[in-house]
Amino acid sequence: MMTAWKTHAEKFINLNFHSYLGLLIRLIIGVTFIYAAWPKIVNPENFAWSISMYEIVPYKYIYLMAIVLPWLEMICGLTLIFGFWTRASSLVMCGMLLIFIAALSIVIINEVEMTGCGCFTQQGAQALEEHKDTIGYSLLVRDILMLIGGGYVWLFDHGRIGVDGLLRRYKNA
Repeated sequence: MMTAWKTHAEKFINLNFHSYLGLLIRLIIGVTFIYAAWPKIVNPENFAWSISMYEIVPYKYIYLMAIVLPWLEMICGLTLIFGFWTRASSLVMCGMLLIFIAALSIVIINEVEMTGCGCFTQQGAQALEEHKDTIGYSLLVRDILMLIGGGYVWLFDHGRIGVDGLLRRYKNA
């Protein structure tokens, strides 16, 4: 009985379908992270301001985060899209998403008024006094969905469609 279950599980894990669905998820998450990273890379000062609005990061680490985090998002987004270090990239991205989810949860629980989450644009840093609002649950749902997608890629997509697959085929040839 156990052997039959194990055989079915192995067949499920090795389905070609996972490569195609994984590619779609990789493209969506990768493009999202690149799109989010670019304005932060271009203007790290505004992103540092966005980080400080969360009121959870010690001041001495804000500027370091404002420089490192966008580049990490960019690199993970690119490696996911190209299927290079697919599982490692998705694992790092899932780690970042867990941190984002925790930060958003803290902001929601504490009802911190912010102009934006600082994810995609930095207008929040520029328009602080014009409009304040409480961060909503939709941002949390978005990040949780991306976390589920990243987890799927980590579990089932081994980069067959991408650079990882090319390198494996080249190595085995």
